Amino acid sequence: MLYGERIVKVIIAGNGILAQALAFELVDQKNIESIVIVGPNQRLGSATLAAAAMLNSFAEVEKDSLVSDFDKYRFKISQIAAKMWPQFAERVISKSDFTTFSPTGVDSLFDKGTYLINNCAADDLDDENFDAIKKALIDYDEPYEDVAPSDIPNYSPSQKFRAIRALLIKNEGWMNPRDVVSALDQALANSEKVNFIDATVETIRTSISGVDSFVCSDGSVVRGDNFVLANGATLTDLLSKSNLDLPIQRVFYGVGVSLEIESFDSPHTACVRTPNRGLACGVYTAPHFVDPDLGTGRVLIGATNLVSPVPLFKARLGNVESLLKSAIGQINTNFYRAELTKINVGWRPTSQDTQPLLGATSMNNLFVMSGTKRDGFHMAPYISSQMANLICNNEIDKDFLVFNPERPLLKLHDRETAIAKGVRHQMSAAYQHGFTPPTSRLIDNIRNSIYDDLQKLHDTVGAYDWGIPPEMIEMYRYGHATN
Repeated sequence: MLYGERIVKVIIAGNGILAQALAFELVDQKNIESIVIVGPNQRLGSATLAAAAMLNSFAEVEKDSLVSDFDKYRFKISQIAAKMWPQFAERVISKSDFTTFSPTGVDSLFDKGTYLINNCAADDLDDENFDAIKKALIDYDEPYEDVAPSDIPNYSPSQKFRAIRALLIKNEGWMNPRDVVSALDQALANSEKVNFIDATVETIRTSISGVDSFVCSDGSVVRGDNFVLANGATLTDLLSKSNLDLPIQRVFYGVGVSLEIESFDSPHTACVRTPNRGLACGVYTAPHFVDPDLGTGRVLIGATNLVSPVPLFKARLGNVESLLKSAIGQINTNFYRAELTKINVGWRPTSQDTQPLLGATSMNNLFVMSGTKRDGFHMAPYISSQMANLICNNEIDKDFLVFNPERPLLKLHDRETAIAKGVRHQMSAAYQHGFTPPTSRLIDNIRNSIYDDLQKLHDTVGAYDWGIPPEMIEMYRYGHATN
């Protein structure tokens, strides 16, 4: 909302990558006088700090993910974001003490080259998604190379889980997210326009003209002109505590666990991952830091996914066990000698329809940035530029309005397609976690049982002409998500 020729003050709730990136873009807007970022220094539950910071677009493609016009638009802006990252990173570095975000210390802004493996640790959904990725690389003329799995750096899986094929996606990179967050904090602190409050926003106060102020956990009251909710998975809780009756769908906690290990003698120098698997993003290992002189390196192993209506603050042992077994068995058996240095728990903001919530609300000075699930880091340069333009009444991509936070639920799949997908994903998840069926018709019986269960669930929630996204099945089953 403009006041004469300038916006007096923008207040941002949250200090994750989207909040930081937005503030970074707003600093250069001449209409902005000041920016206040309200977020705890501890960053409990930060999805950004639990991430591998992989700039993967093609590696996340699934069998049916480029079918609809909406899917293609999501993929288009993912590609735009990927191309924006080099310049965005360069701008951040120029305003901080950092010189690179490269974990391996190469002479570049960040590392590029993701090895995609197709092994037999899950089921044939992996094969279908691998084929879909390769087709997308060809269709979009993206540089890649078929490689022998044995040529992948630091790849030494158990014989049982060795890859049968692999490829190198040359332009998809990764970086150390902690370095990026620290550099953004520095860059923002170096601006006279930016102030930080080490607290959380507890409630939102309103007046007849819109939002009046944020009330913070330290007792402070922050007033401004425009207000942005970039507080991730806690969005719905904040709106509820503030008694704001806005038609914004629920945002859940996509609880993800990742592990950091110290690998000796065989430092990881490239990102190695599987395709997306049932209900999650598969298995990946990404370098966080490499010391070639000492022959050691920190590696991030990820990641689990559990959609929850409430935050979970600690990792479940089953998640830790699964990640360790997957990394040792499927990536490098030498990791058994590595040291476990950190367990991360991050809350990916996952909307009920699993699509981002971005844009202005019906309150004329309140904006929302949430629901980005595991795409927040990758999409940060694009989303922040669009949101900065929106806040300042500059021109934006009109298609970006499809993410309006007060939109009706996007029902992107018909019932039968969603049910079939739900069956595939649940079966894939079972195989990932050690399911070994006997030689009998049991496997068909299990598939039929899941299919019948999902039919009944769709009937129960009134999903007759639309389908429940696979990751939302349990939220609908237990009444946390409603039509």
